[in-house]
Amino acid sequence: MELLSEKFERVLAYIDTHLNTSLSLDTLADIAQVPQCHFDNIFMSLFHSTSSQYIQLLRNLEAAHQLGFDKNISIMQVAQSVGYVDEATFTTEFTASIGQSPSDFQLHPDWGNFFVKQQPLKTLSEGHETLSADDVNVEVIRLETIPCIAIKHQASEQYLPQTIQAMRAFRQAHKLYPQFSRTFNLIHQFQQNASGQINMDIAVSVTAEQKAQLTAVINDSEHFYFSEIPQGQYATFLHTGTDEELKKKLNYLFASWLSVQHKTLANYPLFFERLNILQQDNAQTRVFLGVV
Repeated sequence: MELLSEKFERVLAYIDTHLNTSLSLDTLADIAQVPQCHFDNIFMSLFHSTSSQYIQLLRNLEAAHQLGFDKNISIMQVAQSVGYVDEATFTTEFTASIGQSPSDFQLHPDWGNFFVKQQPLKTLSEGHETLSADDVNVEVIRLETIPCIAIKHQASEQYLPQTIQAMRAFRQAHKLYPQFSRTFNLIHQFQQNASGQINMDIAVSVTAEQKAQLTAVINDSEHFYFSEIPQGQYATFLHTGTDEELKKKLNYLFASWLSVQHKTLANYPLFFERLNILQQDNAQTRVFLGVV
């Protein structure tokens, strides 16, 4: 069985030879043969970077190489050759990445800084801090379908408290108290995307009776909607600690556990169940990853 790391090496090779194309997430996920909702989680676990960050760095390094060795090539020609559709976006991203504007680099390239900027590529495949099976304690369980009401958060992380407060107010108004209604975070994208946004849903479980009672409310709502966690097999572990410690465990789950256990990912997002949320000093997170 081909390892995830081997599939993602094919992705890196494809990116290297297609920098002038759009390199959409669905294309890269197809090459890796994984669901799109898990692609960047795996990419980060293996390579210390989101795919968009890696592609942007590679494009700008290639552009710098062209500019530094050809004083006559136009900025727009370079931009198009590495996949940018307009000169303004290229100039902004190149300057942020390389530390000089394209025109300045073409006239006076700082090669010392250029080589420093390549350092992330040299450490791309170096391992993260390694955790053991005992450190994470993953088990595989089966869940039945869990009906939910959810709200999306597709914005900067700084606005997440507002989304949480909106769900808290909805729960209070409709008596979906945490003691009886489970709390979930569906993680469509754990890392911030290129625009600085995170993509996740906040969901609470409801009974069939509660769902029927709230149908009219949800139909009239611009923000809340019915959802469900599908029945199936899930890899799961319990986490108590910091978000940084959680990320290390997720790295282990995606980069090591899946391959060792020969598991295939289900096409459903990673999700967390927030436990003991009324007890801040005793809060825990249970992680669920659909597998087949």
